[in-house]
Amino acid sequence: LAGKWTCINILGRYKYIQKLLPKMKTFEFLVLVLLIKLLFAFPSERKGTTGKEKKVQYASWDELNVLAHGLLQLGHGLKEHVDKTKGQMKEVFSKFNAHNSTLSELLNQVKQVRNENENLVSKATQLEHKDAYFVNLSAELKEKVQELQGEQMDEAKRLKALENKVKGHTWGQAAENESAYSVNMIQSIVEAQNKKIDELLDKVRLQQHKLDKQNVQIQSLQSQVENKFKTPKWRAVFAPKVEDAILDQNITSLSTESERLPSDCHQIFLEGHTESGVYRIEPVQSQPFEVYCEMTSDGGWTVLQRRLDGSVDFDRFWGSYENGFGNLNGEFWLGLDKMYRVARQGGYILHIRLTDWEDNSQFIEYPFHLGAKESGYTLDLQSPVSGELENAVGHTRGVRFSTQDVDQDLKSDMNCAKHLSGGWWFTACGHSNLNGKYFTAVPRMRHERKQGIFWKTWKGRYYPLKSTLMKIRPAELEPES
Repeated sequence: LAGKWTCINILGRYKYIQKLLPKMKTFEFLVLVLLIKLLFAFPSERKGTTGKEKKVQYASWDELNVLAHGLLQLGHGLKEHVDKTKGQMKEVFSKFNAHNSTLSELLNQVKQVRNENENLVSKATQLEHKDAYFVNLSAELKEKVQELQGEQMDEAKRLKALENKVKGHTWGQAAENESAYSVNMIQSIVEAQNKKIDELLDKVRLQQHKLDKQNVQIQSLQSQVENKFKTPKWRAVFAPKVEDAILDQNITSLSTESERLPSDCHQIFLEGHTESGVYRIEPVQSQPFEVYCEMTSDGGWTVLQRRLDGSVDFDRFWGSYENGFGNLNGEFWLGLDKMYRVARQGGYILHIRLTDWEDNSQFIEYPFHLGAKESGYTLDLQSPVSGELENAVGHTRGVRFSTQDVDQDLKSDMNCAKHLSGGWWFTACGHSNLNGKYFTAVPRMRHERKQGIFWKTWKGRYYPLKSTLMKIRPAELEPES
């Protein structure tokens, strides 16, 4: 009975093996056949010594187990081989797919190259057509130029003939029409010349009027200079003025030099210019240069400094502050040398206007004087004469201009320009600096807040102002009534 069950088990495994036969290699198939043949070699018949008795001998249980185990191992090996073959087939198929995608990309690129080639060919054809068009156009232009040159030569010949006729007074009956034309031409030329002469006469009259006006101003200035030191008190009002020494040296030149440029923006205003903008001026004993003039209803102001949007860096050395920098139509510093050449012509009023980030504005005005380069461009400001802005510079007398490379401030143990940024007339480093760094918001770091544009008596020490304006115009000293 046990032997029968073993055979049934073997046959069941044999059916499983039959399913794997189509996937087996030749060598493995032969091994399997050999094992099955050995299996079915049992039972076998053996003859006895007599030859008549027959005995049936079956395989032992251990042998059957060995065969079954061998067949099982063979089945596992075949399964692993099939799985490995499947993996290899998948890898081959993935490579084929990648190759197909690469091939499709190459085909697309080839199509693109063909399309680009066709586009280039069409563009080349268009360029050839345009080239031919321009060649034809050039030829037509050459022909027209030649025609115009011929017409010009004809006109020149006609003019020469007319000149000969006018010189020789040869008027003929046949050329009556042409003679009338030439007479009209001569009359038009004479009329144009007369018109130019009239314009020149008008200019001479206007220039004479300006000279007379300057003479009146000179006489008024002379009388003011004579009475300057006779009255104890003075007040500042807007009008042109020239210092004593410069006035004595230039009275003759003012009355004789009609082509001289205005000395400042207020003189430009007096000549009838009322629009603000860039003008060219020529201060007394100075070379001409450009300034920005702000024209108001009261007169013309020469702008010294303007801050608007931070587009210009004001953290510069002495040379830049002396010569000036920036854009006259935007942010700029006119330059200490040019400021001095304007301010030395007489007493001037300095107007300072400040604006915060809520667009609130305040101003202050001082009697103003600026020293020469030898004095370090010293600033002299008297008590404010107008404006609601509280004074932040005090009664400044003899304060030198200072930059980070030329330290001339009143702080002995510190370079205010290097500590605060920019160049300014620093006293003790903490009251005002309109040439500091431009900030759109209050910086977080305290040392950065010190470097902004500030006016301590308005908005405080650490508030960065939005815009600043410094401008001057002449002041006439008159005794108080």
